[in-house]
Amino acid sequence: MRPALHRILAAALAETGLAVRFGLTVTSIAKSADHVGVVFSDGSRREYDLIVGADGANSKVRELLFGPETKPQYTGQAVWRAMVPRPSEVIARHSYYGPRHKAGFNPVSSHEMYIYLVQNVSGDPRLEPQHWPAVMRALLADFGGRIGELRDQIVDPKRIVYRPVGALLLPPPWYLGRVVLIGDAAHVPPPQLASGATIAIEDSIVLAELAASGLPVEEALRQFMVRRYERCRLVVENAKQLGEWEKHPEAPGADPTALMSASMKALAAPI
Repeated sequence: MRPALHRILAAALAETGLAVRFGLTVTSIAKSADHVGVVFSDGSRREYDLIVGADGANSKVRELLFGPETKPQYTGQAVWRAMVPRPSEVIARHSYYGPRHKAGFNPVSSHEMYIYLVQNVSGDPRLEPQHWPAVMRALLADFGGRIGELRDQIVDPKRIVYRPVGALLLPPPWYLGRVVLIGDAAHVPPPQLASGATIAIEDSIVLAELAASGLPVEEALRQFMVRRYERCRLVVENAKQLGEWEKHPEAPGADPTALMSASMKALAAPI
C-alpha cells in the first residue's frame, strides 16, 4: 500500500543525508543560461543548475512553465478502491466485466486486499466521503462471487479511495531551459495499464543516468525526451483507449485483450 511505500522511500532518502524540506511549493522560477532561480512558498530563494519538477498530476512547476491550461482532463470514468479482509485462497488479481462497470480485487498483504471498481460516469462527479460506502456497495450490486461475498464489508469511508480519472500527455519537450518535468507532472495515464507509477520511476532512473553522464544540460534533456516520450505516450494513449472501450464495448474494432498484450510486450523492452 502507498503508506508502506512512502515509509520505505522516506527512510531511504533520510539515509542519503540529503536536506529535505516539507510543506513547500514553488511560487516562481527565473531562468538564465547557466542556472535557475527559485522562490519558495516560505519566501526563501535558491539557485540550482537543474530543476526537476516531480510534483505530480497537479504540478505547480508545470503550471509555471507551460500555463494553467496544461492539466489532466476528465476521462468519463471514476475509480473506487475499498480495503477488505483477504481470504486465504485469493493469491492474484482478478478482473470482471459487469453489465455497467468493471470490478475486481487485488491482494496487497497476507491479510488484506482491495476491491476496485471502474465506474463509467459523466460530469466529473465529486462525492462527499460519508456517501462513499453506500454508493460503492450499490455500484457493486451487479457482481456475485467473491465481490458479492465481501461487498457488505465496505462500510468505512476511511478505507475507501475514490478518484475521478484524469489523463494528460504533455507535448514534447517536457523541459524549458534548465527546468524539466517528470512523472505525473508530464504524463498522467488512466489506470487501465497499471503503469503510471512505473513510468514515473523510469523517468527518474533515466534522468539520473543522464545527469551523471557529464553531458551538457541541454543535450542530457534532449536525450531524456528521445528515450522517454514514445514509451510514456504509449501508456497514456493505450490506457485512454482501453477506458473508451470500457465505456463503449460495442465500438467497432474494440479488442482490449490484444491492446493490453501489445502494450505489455512493448513495456517489457529495456528503457
